[in-house]
Amino acid sequence: MSRDPIYELDGKISVQKAVPFGLQHVLAMFVANIAPILIVTGVVKMSAPEAGAIVQAAMIIAGVGSLLQMYPFFRLGSGLPVIMGISFTFVSVFCVIGLKYGYGAILGAVLVGGILEGILGLGAAWWLIRSL
Repeated sequence: MSRDPIYELDGKISVQKAVPFGLQHVLAMFVANIAPILIVTGVVKMSAPEAGAIVQAAMIIAGVGSLLQMYPFFRLGSGLPVIMGISFTFVSVFCVIGLKYGYGAILGAVLVGGILEGILGLGAAWWLIRSL
């Protein structure tokens, strides 16, 4: 019995199968990237052009992140076809910060959190060794 190559780690699939699966990932990424931005920019009462610029920036960064996942550089990326995007996890926190301090404070929180997460991620091998 022959296994379908789509279920193999390095399986080569036909374009006929690859296009619908790829399109499904891209469409899911669009919704997941755009919805949190529209929620936060709506709460902060940003103008439509500003919200549009943020959506465009997020889509570009999601594309760069996805490429880094597929084609690793140094220690960045997994080598797997992973579509990157925005998380809904922080939407409520960003709404509170944005209402009280403005959109600049949201960007500052993202910058500090991203740096901390990056440092922890680069030390993941150390954490793995320590947990054994």
